[in-house]
Amino acid sequence: MLKSNSNYSKLQPMYPLLIQQFVDDYNLSKGIAVDIGVGPGWLGMEMAKITDMKIIFLDISQESLDMAKKNVEALDVDNEVDFVQADVQAIPMEDNFADFIMSRGSIWFWKEPEKGLQEIYRILKPGGVAIVGGGLGRYLPASMRARLQEALKQGLIQRNEKRPDLEAFKGIVEKAALPNYQILTDGEGGGGRWVEIRK
Repeated sequence: MLKSNSNYSKLQPMYPLLIQQFVDDYNLSKGIAVDIGVGPGWLGMEMAKITDMKIIFLDISQESLDMAKKNVEALDVDNEVDFVQADVQAIPMEDNFADFIMSRGSIWFWKEPEKGLQEIYRILKPGGVAIVGGGLGRYLPASMRARLQEALKQGLIQRNEKRPDLEAFKGIVEKAALPNYQILTDGEGGGGRWVEIRK
């Protein structure tokens, strides 16, 4: 499902900082990265700018994939890229496929999030890591964080949507019965709800 373009536009300053955080935290440079629930493709595009990773954009929405493809083509990156229309609950990739998997903001729309998390674990390579959830990351300056958090809040109000709090998010993750994971936030006062999955 493609969220409103205006919401993505407001959040755009966050994407390069979030990707830089992922690259720093997980020492990413080569291998296969899968971006799940891609929207306009900004996470994968930012990853392509600063790594040599092959980027696979995966979304259930062909509309999102078409927009991401158009944006990636305009960026003119050298990375190998692929676009896959699929449901996260049935990812058409073999076991032990990806070095890194990221998904920001899409788990709230999955029909059975525990199945999606199990599929993500299945396609992770041994030694690989996935980060799934929502938030703005740790690298945002405080003033920008406050502004973007307000934009997110207003967007949810306008769309009459709610997000699970941290305890509810933990409950969703626990149902997946993953062998190796931890729940993370964006740090002191930063909000955010993420699950880091390792194999």
